[in-house]
Amino acid sequence: MLFDSDEPTVWEAVLALYPEALAHHVSHKKDNSLLALDQWYQDTLPTLLQSRQPMHIDANELCQLMSWKLKRGKFRPSLAKLAASNADADVKRISQEAFKLLHTKDLRAAITKMAELKGVGPATASGAPKQVPFMADETMDSVPGLGTIAYTIPYYIKFATQVIEKAAGLKARGSAIVNSPHLVEKALWTDYMVAKYGIQRQVQASKDKDEDKGKDTTQSDGKVSNASSSSSSGSHSNHKRKAQDISSTEYVSAATGTSAKRAKPRIPPALSATTTRSLRRRS
Repeated sequence: MLFDSDEPTVWEAVLALYPEALAHHVSHKKDNSLLALDQWYQDTLPTLLQSRQPMHIDANELCQLMSWKLKRGKFRPSLAKLAASNADADVKRISQEAFKLLHTKDLRAAITKMAELKGVGPATASGAPKQVPFMADETMDSVPGLGTIAYTIPYYIKFATQVIEKAAGLKARGSAIVNSPHLVEKALWTDYMVAKYGIQRQVQASKDKDEDKGKDTTQSDGKVSNASSSSSSGSHSNHKRKAQDISSTEYVSAATGTSAKRAKPRIPPALSATTTRSLRRRS
């Protein structure tokens, strides 16, 4: 599984598939509004937070955060109503206190403080992009050794600790792309969705094609033949992970094959490996 890899290029290649993974997810949910909400969460919200001193969110932003969370995962209208019932002054005050705690590296206290708001549990409280990893079934299911998913603060701390350590390790190995807890979590979510929807993992596919076209082999009698036509095709692996709550008709083939004489890809083969996971949903 992806989490077992310490190779930055593996993580970076997976993260590059995020837009495609999100597009597949949106198409299955049949709610295009998630695309705009995700752009707001990934790009706009972090900029807004960094521009504020002291850092905080307001009531409208809390509602947008809740909407992004519910449309990306399991929709629960009651949570949206609860979040909308918070007074703007309370949201600003409590979130300001939570961000102060976060800056002191007291993650548990920060999450506990945000959870004082109505409708806000550990998952919504973790919605601070660029700061901490977001708590979602897909990412927690991708981290080994966590046990049965539980939407509690202790469970979140256990999950976040491993993601933070993984981010530090990738950064130490020279990754300039996947070097924060948020980006590790984002790559894990991508990897899960790539497997769920059978998205083809392309590792230098176009480059390999170009190399194959230009490969000619001179035979002993002086005749020239194309290497790609004379080589036997490699074995094909069909990497499909079926989620329990969606039908097999929702999958597209993830089968990929390479010529036996094709150049060895620079990306480690661990990228194309998939693991069988079961989707565990919140109760």
